[in-house]
Amino acid sequence: MAVTKISKHISYKEGTHSNTAVRRRMRNEPDETQLAAMKLLSKKVFEPLRVHFDQPIRVNSFFRSAALNKAIGGSRTSQHCSGEAIDIDATNGITNKQLFDYIQDNLEFDQLIWEFGTDKEPDWVHVSYTANRTNRKQVLKAVKDGKPVYQIIEKGISIEEEVVEEAASKKKSKKGVVAVKTLLNVRNKPSKDAKVVGQLKNSKKIKIISEEKGWYQIKTSKYSGWVSAKYVKLKKATSSS
Repeated sequence: MAVTKISKHISYKEGTHSNTAVRRRMRNEPDETQLAAMKLLSKKVFEPLRVHFDQPIRVNSFFRSAALNKAIGGSRTSQHCSGEAIDIDATNGITNKQLFDYIQDNLEFDQLIWEFGTDKEPDWVHVSYTANRTNRKQVLKAVKDGKPVYQIIEKGISIEEEVVEEAASKKKSKKGVVAVKTLLNVRNKPSKDAKVVGQLKNSKKIKIISEEKGWYQIKTSKYSGWVSAKYVKLKKATSSS
């Protein structure tokens, strides 16, 4: 069945629309991973914002294919391309500053950008959310002719802090052995409905990075992903030197 909704208040058409794509007859369709990221961002950021203000919020730009992003001169690392970023605009008497302030004060996010405008009101608001690492809660302001254009308001979690987190995670990592009669599916998320990214044979040794509700996040020489904990036999915990 074709996807018609990203979330309660964002249709698939709205989430993938682009005037440039229409004009140039370009396809702008997310894959399963990108669509899942769009749904998660909508659930964590857009819908709580929509419920709080109880007024329509315009989606200016959500998903962009790599080709579309290049056509409009977007950044090569734009989170729009992974479905992790959305540009929004207030309507019905709400201001963009109100949207910006509410997100900053109340919601989890990776990046929040005051996009141009004035010191009192941005032209629009850019916000991103990711499930692939810790959200940075970085707050920026885009300034026309600014050097740099994107100026830091709040730094959020720095790269250095993420490295420390990763190092701590390595010290706490466990080792395990696959215990199945056939093959164990490795999935991209901790869910039995998530996409299968690989399979492991019985007795395969694995490194367990983290644990979540009956699932282990694992890493082998070939695969990284999530496996059901009930098919893994733990070995004695070790710590890295």
